[in-house]
Amino acid sequence: MNISSILAASREQLSDKWFIAIVTLVVYGMVTALAGSVVLGILVVGHLSVGLAAWSLNVARGQELRMESLFEGFRSFIPPMVAYLLLAASVVIGTLFFILPGIIIGLGLSQVFYILAEDPKRDGLQALQESWNLMKGYKTRYFFMQFRFFLLGLLCILTLGIGFFFLMPYVAVSNANFYLAISNGGRDAFDAEYIV
Repeated sequence: MNISSILAASREQLSDKWFIAIVTLVVYGMVTALAGSVVLGILVVGHLSVGLAAWSLNVARGQELRMESLFEGFRSFIPPMVAYLLLAASVVIGTLFFILPGIIIGLGLSQVFYILAEDPKRDGLQALQESWNLMKGYKTRYFFMQFRFFLLGLLCILTLGIGFFFLMPYVAVSNANFYLAISNGGRDAFDAEYIV
């Protein structure tokens, strides 16, 4: 798996879809911001994260883009909420024991919402365990991919924030492509098409 290939594929997949991608991510950001209170956030953010994962996977697979995909996480109420709570608690607890364990836990559990987007009926705890197993041997690559996005985010500040409208869909689709590359042992259509 080559991160540069994943990023190049993500740009290609978004090439004629930037407008709908930007609008979708703006809606996602607004709904997430409105759910900023702790109680409402617990009830909504996990579901929206599953919906964003579903939308990103649709882009990565070349399927029809529908903004309604953002709300697919609400099809199953308990698993996304449980997964979100356990993920947040794990990262916070790991961070309390110095920052590095929190980062490692966050990387290991980073695929939870893609797993739930693929199978909404899956148990939240099971999705966490599956993400941890899926990320074995891939945490470093994923970290460096996220570090690239961090550097791009710094550049976006120089554009007075306008660059973030393009960066956010790019990050979402790249993360979906990463998930596709590592799921099924890395032997899926993404690898065959984009990785030499």
